[in-house]
Amino acid sequence: MHAAPAFRMDDQDAMAAFIEARLFATLVVSGENGPVAAHIPMIVNRDAGGAPVTLEGHVARNNPLAAVAAQPLRALAIFAGADAYVTPSLYLSKREHGKVVPTWNYIAVHVTGAVETFNDAGALLAQVNRITDMMEQPAAVPWKVSDAPDDYVAKMLNAITGVRLKVDAIEGIRKLSQNRSEADRTSVLNGFTHSNDPAARQLAAEMIKEA
Repeated sequence: MHAAPAFRMDDQDAMAAFIEARLFATLVVSGENGPVAAHIPMIVNRDAGGAPVTLEGHVARNNPLAAVAAQPLRALAIFAGADAYVTPSLYLSKREHGKVVPTWNYIAVHVTGAVETFNDAGALLAQVNRITDMMEQPAAVPWKVSDAPDDYVAKMLNAITGVRLKVDAIEGIRKLSQNRSEADRTSVLNGFTHSNDPAARQLAAEMIKEA
C-alpha cells in the first residue's frame, strides 16, 4: 500500500479494530492465469497477546478462487471504509491562489500473507457460527445457524470452502485532508457534514475524531 506519512495508519490495534468493524473484504490471489478476487466476510483470529494472526472466511466451493488459493500463494485482503470525492471548491485556498486540484478522501486497511484453504466441516461450522453471531447481534431476535435443520446446514457447509490468510503485514490509510491547511480542512469537514452523500458524512465523523 502506498500511503503518504500524513495519511498512514501505524496503530496495529486500531487497524485490527477497523477490520473487525468492517468485516467485509476483497480477497485477492494471483495464480497462473492472473489475479482472482472474491468479496467475502473475514474474521480475525488473535494470539494470546491480542495480535491478529489469521483472517478467515469462505467462498463457494466452485468459486475459481478456491482452486487458486489451494496452491501455496500469498494473498491480499482489502478492507475498504467510507470514501468521498473532494471538490477544490471546498478549499478556502481556491479563492486565495487557485492552486488546488480535486482529490478523494478514504479509509482502507490491507492485510497480506500466505493463504490456504480447508474443508473440515467442524472448522467451517465454527467459522459460520462466529460470523453469523457477530452480524446478528443488532437484531431484536438474532438468528442462529442452529435454527436451520441439521441436514440443511450440513449440505450448505459441503458447498463452501474455507480460506485462511496468515497475517504477515497490516497496513492502513486514513486520507482525511490532513495535508491541507487548517482552514481548508475545516471547510472540507463542513462540506462533508452537510453533504447528501452518506459516505461523506461518515468521513466527516472520522475527521472529527482526528481533530
